[in-house]
Amino acid sequence: MRSEPPTSDARPELVLFDVGGTLVLIDPERFNAFTAGWDLAAVPPDQLVDAHFQAMSDYSYRLADGERLGFRWWVEHFFALAGLALPSGLVDAFRGGRGMWNRPIPGARETVLDLRERGYRVAVVSNSDGTVDEALDIAGFGNLFELVIDSTDVGVSKPDPAIFDRALDELGVSPGSTWHVGDSHYHDVGGARAAGLAAAVLIDPLGLGPLGQLSVRSIVELSELLA
Repeated sequence: MRSEPPTSDARPELVLFDVGGTLVLIDPERFNAFTAGWDLAAVPPDQLVDAHFQAMSDYSYRLADGERLGFRWWVEHFFALAGLALPSGLVDAFRGGRGMWNRPIPGARETVLDLRERGYRVAVVSNSDGTVDEALDIAGFGNLFELVIDSTDVGVSKPDPAIFDRALDELGVSPGSTWHVGDSHYHDVGGARAAGLAAAVLIDPLGLGPLGQLSVRSIVELSELLA
């Protein structure tokens, strides 16, 4: 665990979670079944995980440097890091696919349950395509969260602080009583800071985040961080 002190020493009332890369990852069986249709070789699960976090880190740094990149860039970079070619049409087909991001990260559900049992309120704020509720249900997180906000449904995405403001308004919680947990130091950490949240925790298993950033290698370390 690498960390800096949160902006507030007070116990948060609410913990907001990102979904992809935080609670769930791409399902390797579904992913490899998809790429097999394009005559591509299967990718080992560990390589897919590393490719996700490396691509997200690279994407975040480049966005923070002012580059105007869309999510298509992340997809193309993710495939390259996974060692896969990009036949014409594959990126659009992948982006339009459903049901791939539903493999629960080991220990994630137990961590959310532990926080609930210890009195924390928990909710989701996710940049997604309108399917985050479905993904959470498939992954076993159904009914665990007090509120689930999908950026496609509300028309605003992280790092815009408005998506955090909406969650806080609906839940009646102040920014100073809220932490956010996510895997993008541009979208999640940057958005949480812009919204004035007490702390933002980066999921950073490869140790690629900015120096001094409050971070954990895995979500299972979150319970210890909040102890």
